[in-house]
Amino acid sequence: MADVDNELNLGQGGKQSKQAKEKESGGMKKIIMIVVALLLVGGGAAAFFLMGGESDQPAAEDGAEIANTKQSEEPDEAPIYLALDPAFVVNFEHNGSIRYLQLSLQIMSYEQAAIDKVFTNMPAVRNSLIMLFSGQDYDYLNTVEGKENLRKEVLTSIHQVVRLKNNLKVNDVFFTGFVMQ
Repeated sequence: MADVDNELNLGQGGKQSKQAKEKESGGMKKIIMIVVALLLVGGGAAAFFLMGGESDQPAAEDGAEIANTKQSEEPDEAPIYLALDPAFVVNFEHNGSIRYLQLSLQIMSYEQAAIDKVFTNMPAVRNSLIMLFSGQDYDYLNTVEGKENLRKEVLTSIHQVVRLKNNLKVNDVFFTGFVMQ
């Protein structure tokens, strides 16, 4: 009889473990379904944003006009950058004390010939910029307007020193570091 009881217990134990296994696999199925659903939703959202989603852009016929406008403003070539290294460090007087300005700059042009000409004339360019930076007003440089004006003056100074010809030009100047003390 003990053998029968053991067989019954084993049989019930077998049923319980089978039910437990079904519960575990059912739970795993739910988890897998949730993960798949999240991946689909996330992938759909990513595709929506990457493809631009709904936008306030004009219809296709107006889009052609916008594309033509952008092409006329920017050349097809990739911009070329030249870092004016090392960083410029100048001192100037402010209210009876000495202040310091450290600037890191990069110039940008669409023509390699313009970059080459600036590189060839680097000593003259650096001298001109050091003189420009040391003559600045500390309070004015603390404003966004002052920094933007200085950026424009740097561009003008480079053009005056390098004297680019044949429609070559430095298109822009970027401050990559700007520290005042």
